[in-house]
Amino acid sequence: MDRFFTVEVLSHTANPQQVIYAAMHQDYAESFVWSERDRFPSETQAGEIIIKHLLAGNRGHYGPLEHPQITLNCGFFPHSTMQQMRTHRVGVSFDVQCLAGDMEVTFLRASGSLWKIKISELCDLWMNGEQAICDRQNRGRNGEPPEHYRRDCKTRLKKLKLRVLNEETGIFEMGHIREVFDQGIQPVYRLTLEDGRTLDCTDKHRLLTSEGWQTMKESMSLIIDSHREVVSHKQDCYLMTNGVIVAERLYQDKNWLQEPLLAGLTSRQIASKPTGHKVKAHLMRVVQVKYLGLQRTYDLEVDGAWHNFVANGVVVHNSLRYTGKRIIDVVEGIRNVEEVFYLRPVGTYSDRQGKHYEYTEEQRQQDLDWCLMACKRYHDRIHQGFAEEHARGLIPFDVRQHWVLSANVRSLMHLLDLRWKLDAQLEIQELCSLMWKHFEAWVPHIAEWYSKNRAHKAKLAP
Repeated sequence: MDRFFTVEVLSHTANPQQVIYAAMHQDYAESFVWSERDRFPSETQAGEIIIKHLLAGNRGHYGPLEHPQITLNCGFFPHSTMQQMRTHRVGVSFDVQCLAGDMEVTFLRASGSLWKIKISELCDLWMNGEQAICDRQNRGRNGEPPEHYRRDCKTRLKKLKLRVLNEETGIFEMGHIREVFDQGIQPVYRLTLEDGRTLDCTDKHRLLTSEGWQTMKESMSLIIDSHREVVSHKQDCYLMTNGVIVAERLYQDKNWLQEPLLAGLTSRQIASKPTGHKVKAHLMRVVQVKYLGLQRTYDLEVDGAWHNFVANGVVVHNSLRYTGKRIIDVVEGIRNVEEVFYLRPVGTYSDRQGKHYEYTEEQRQQDLDWCLMACKRYHDRIHQGFAEEHARGLIPFDVRQHWVLSANVRSLMHLLDLRWKLDAQLEIQELCSLMWKHFEAWVPHIAEWYSKNRAHKAKLAP
């Protein structure tokens, strides 16, 4: 339907039908089924058993289907498709970028010293609150009984001084947390820098490199195999990292020196110019990339002028932050407008009420011209100093989006029931068709049963 629409498998549970069989068997077996694994049926035999004893006849005990998980990367679909996919979902996780739980986020104390906390611990405090004083003799501030409890601390966390980078000056400043996210299970990679520090993140997380903001995958020119293992990567990728005190290295920075030299200052005057205790970011080369497997991941949304933070000493982009580089690329001739915005092909269409209409070549060209005009207006507003979230209100609704989707066998069938029905939006039907090919290859017997009994029938999956 559209040459850009893409769905790829990031990872999936191996031998999924055997896993479901093991769960089924354990439900009714008194012995520990793992000790019987040498007598497990083959993947094909397990699939046949699942159909016969679980799915056929709608017996109603479908928990075993929830154990195997598949993670898909969906790309270039219109924004409206993402919105429909999110609606009424059950057991499906979406994400764009994230960090592993052990990554330490850097804050500044009032004294000026640094304080670091693991992002997983930060998320726990954000979601569940801080641990109240044990064995309290009096009731808590909100009437809590004298026992262990968690007390909300979001207000305090929002006031913490988060280290962020001023991307114009290269000097670190202070920002604040707006939101903390648990982003679910994602494939995670470890980047090792030349000074030994490491950063664990997904290949979608955006990093500040010597060439500007790029996803980890883009910055490293990462090539992986079907098991997500690293085949090759770029050898000269440099990441922006936690800084050094300005006075220590600033005079080696030609860009910084240019301004006082042009102003006619002598070397003595430049050396005596006060710098305070400002810290400047500097670049560090990545020497190794390694796949760590699936891990629970997290991210922050940052409030303030700069939307980044420091994780394990590396400057990273915050989550859910929209950037309009693709739109500006259209104006500058780097990208085609149809790579950034989605428009339906020319043809005859009908709505759910049975109304038929024609979408002509002339009308489609008018809509493409409108998209291009919106890109130019966006470009103008950004150069006038508008925030991206303000300027993006000027662009058409169906800008293309990419996202990662994780689901188990049961929840993916539920999603197909909701969005693969014959009166669903055409684009989301296409998304489901592309996901279906991977589902069919992954769990062939279950897919065959689903195709015969539930596909396109708008039933709710078991």
